[in-house]
Amino acid sequence: MSRIKLTSFYPQNGTTDAAEANANNGAINGSTQRIDGENARNQGIDMVNLADNPHIVFVGRQDNQAYEAFGSAPSSHNGWIYNAFTIPGTPSGQHYSQTGSVNAQFDYPINHDNTFTFNTTANKGTKIQINSTSGVRLKQHQNIQVQWNVNVWDILHNGLKNRVTPSAYMSQLVDSTQAGVGVGEYYYLIYPKFNTISSALVDTDFKSADDAGFYSGGLVGGPPDYFTPDDLTNGNSDVQFAYNARRFDHCSVVPMHLITSTQTAAGGGRMATYATYDFSAQEFQSAGPPMMINGQHTFVVNKADGGGKTLYGVQMFISGPYRVNSTGQFLESERTDPAGTPVQNGVDVSIVLERAAIEVEIYNPTSARA
Repeated sequence: MSRIKLTSFYPQNGTTDAAEANANNGAINGSTQRIDGENARNQGIDMVNLADNPHIVFVGRQDNQAYEAFGSAPSSHNGWIYNAFTIPGTPSGQHYSQTGSVNAQFDYPINHDNTFTFNTTANKGTKIQINSTSGVRLKQHQNIQVQWNVNVWDILHNGLKNRVTPSAYMSQLVDSTQAGVGVGEYYYLIYPKFNTISSALVDTDFKSADDAGFYSGGLVGGPPDYFTPDDLTNGNSDVQFAYNARRFDHCSVVPMHLITSTQTAAGGGRMATYATYDFSAQEFQSAGPPMMINGQHTFVVNKADGGGKTLYGVQMFISGPYRVNSTGQFLESERTDPAGTPVQNGVDVSIVLERAAIEVEIYNPTSARA
């Protein structure tokens, strides 16, 4: 650090001299003009000198507070059941989509609250509001880190057949007459979506990072756009979506099948039912306890000026059932009814979700000095 030699007028409090005062000012100006960031030592800066953390823009966490007693049956609530299709007599309050429509996207916000009912309000379910209604104006190179966990309570056969026998839990694709077909090929996807449209946080305004406008895939040497259900053509195995066409590293996978050692039905593959309400007497109804699905992904704002976007909210979504083979995947749109008219060789199950939480952190990647 530089030292400045000044003429002192104190403590004598004598008559000030204009020439001496000007000399002091000149010495101060001349000595401080060359002071830059290299002249500030660690001891020269304390917390009182910093208004806010220059790196952290926003941190928030939302928990749906949905806690159920272990052993509760899926029928205990409607709002925690997410159906792949509209089912006969679907109770009010359950999530469901169009019956087997090849145009259906099967994309549901995880929005049940602590009462296990739908709640589309901000800061309920997994809908987290960013910086109140103001949102955060995004900037290029910022990082949006999203972490989530969702407790899968059950994979529920909630379709054309009653859930009363082991065979009702099993996909017709893996029975003794079609052994080996479809085992482990079905799954759900859980992923976050972003709202850069309005602080009203309407569910249909939540989009993938690229559709939200702050990320652009396919840049030179970079990854493609992020997956969303509207990117996939559903229907049958002849219409597939290649793995390298979209990013899937922001998705958590929920398996729908488990292979068990005790084969009490025609085949050895069972629907992956996690929760049990009488494991000893109804062994076939469970292949294990509820399964916690976790995920984390950092989304980089790579568009100039953040794409001109303000982030108002983030919410977790769950897909319908997908089927995969060695080359690609597709969104299933058929039920399990190989003996029906028409023949349908798909899956006909629902997923039951209990507690769910999301945490969002927005960071400036550059240092305070930069």
